[in-house]
Amino acid sequence: MFGQRGIDSNPKRFWTWFAAEAQGIANALEALSRGEADAEWALAGLNARIQRVDSTLEADVVRGLDGHCCLTLSGADAAVDALMESAPRLRGWRIAPRVTGQSRPRIPFLRAPRPSLDVLASPITARYEAYV
Repeated sequence: MFGQRGIDSNPKRFWTWFAAEAQGIANALEALSRGEADAEWALAGLNARIQRVDSTLEADVVRGLDGHCCLTLSGADAAVDALMESAPRLRGWRIAPRVTGQSRPRIPFLRAPRPSLDVLASPITARYEAYV
């Protein structure tokens, strides 16, 4: 009753939540790669939830060329180790701790890239082809 709200130090509860939300996060990344939607809400929600376990934790999600999503955990070593011990195996996901000194192999986009307005590359030939 008098405890702090928003703190949940049980890693199993985080993984239960993550298992329920994993498909939605993967769908957000897929939509981002197609340029259809923003994925900021998915990453912000994931980080807000993981910081309930430990405030030093941070998560990053990328989608590989093979279609698998990779969740990378960073933060205090003890917190990452405790979270990794109870990590489930989820189909289509890889969960790994971030290696110190490893550069990120991608440019993080939080918003979908905008379509090109270069009319020389693809001229509009009919009046119904203009989509903005």
